Amino acid sequence: MILKFKIKNHLSFKNEVVLDFVATKKDKHFNFFCEEIGKYKVLKIAMLFGPNASGKSNILYALNTFRNIVLNDKLSKNDTIAHIPFEFDSSTQNAPTFFELEFLVDETKFSYNIEFNDKFILHENLYVYSPKKAKFFSRITNVKTGEINLDLGNKFDIGDIDKRTLTGNTLHNMTILSGYNKTSLQIKVFDIINEWLNYNLRPIVRPDTELKEYIKDKIYNKKIKTNLIEDMLHNADFNVKRAFVHKTEITIELLEGLKEREPILYKKAIEMLEKHPEDNIALDLIFEHLVKNRSKKELFQLPESLESAGTLRYFGLSGVLSEIINRTGVLFIDELESSLHPDLLNHFISTFMLNTKKSQLIFTSHYYPLLEDTDELRKDIVWFTEKREDGSTELYSLKDINIRSSLNYYKAYKTGKFGAKPFVGSAYIPNIESKDE
Repeated sequence: MILKFKIKNHLSFKNEVVLDFVATKKDKHFNFFCEEIGKYKVLKIAMLFGPNASGKSNILYALNTFRNIVLNDKLSKNDTIAHIPFEFDSSTQNAPTFFELEFLVDETKFSYNIEFNDKFILHENLYVYSPKKAKFFSRITNVKTGEINLDLGNKFDIGDIDKRTLTGNTLHNMTILSGYNKTSLQIKVFDIINEWLNYNLRPIVRPDTELKEYIKDKIYNKKIKTNLIEDMLHNADFNVKRAFVHKTEITIELLEGLKEREPILYKKAIEMLEKHPEDNIALDLIFEHLVKNRSKKELFQLPESLESAGTLRYFGLSGVLSEIINRTGVLFIDELESSLHPDLLNHFISTFMLNTKKSQLIFTSHYYPLLEDTDELRKDIVWFTEKREDGSTELYSLKDINIRSSLNYYKAYKTGKFGAKPFVGSAYIPNIESKDE
């Protein structure tokens, strides 16, 4: 589970901001919103609100960027790093970006930070808390020579040959962990962090992320069960009783049926088959609907192409959720409410909270009625982003605002008491007549 994520000089974050999952108190609804892991009290959820262009999505993009940089072992020496500094200040445009992630694997706390520009991983540090902070390694890159200086802590016991193998496989634009993934070395702590980043910290889910194909493949290959997905789909559309996937061989004869109806799709499919004839299997998603006709219940099957965008979105989200029901995971989703009815939005959040253990959900939203049930919320799970005059993002939590306990969060936010709202002018557009008239 994530404890803290720090960002500095990336996208709209000029100064350091911290997204904090450490519970402030063991008080309001603690057992619902928090997990107690050893001596750590960790929040399971963070809801990010704010106006458009205020930077709330950038929190998720930064976390995704950190994950990708740490794991990317496919770089060549001439490849650039995804360095996007704060651009509205000349002092930050050429300055490095800093990320630090504090997280738990079982009851062990790790802290991993990187500092980088577009060419170099300048600094990289890994610490473990057992129970006091101890260094595994620190790395400095010489920007003139590209040479990597790796300083090992007492917790990191490897020989000189393994150390040279590790640094020899790590390019100047690559993390030590990425360099390790190119070797045949067996270093337990790296394997632990690799597994956590790959399988627990999930890639970002955007409104346009194509989850459907991913989940179809998982279902077809029996990597996930459909029980939860079908239960959740039934809430999205009460007629849906079952969802299943079967394969269809794509043949020229089959595609001929598309020639008149979908000429563009037909052309692309033909080109694909000519280039990759082995990719001739399509996975079809079918939804089974139970409807009542003339006092008789009947089952009908519909292909995915005839289902609503909301049903397909919920299919994808429920599939991702079903993957972490029986294991730990961190989901971060941009605009969670996209294509969803408010009741489904609430249902998805509740399903996550009630059925997962030691997992976390981080999401952005414009749907601030989520704040309406004040008595059912903890202040430390609610976060806001606001754009400063210099164009940078300010990140703060509801717990940082001194408010009366009786205050309704929804009404207070709606009236601007918490900030993080767009300044909308008059909707009236005057009729500006042309000078020639």
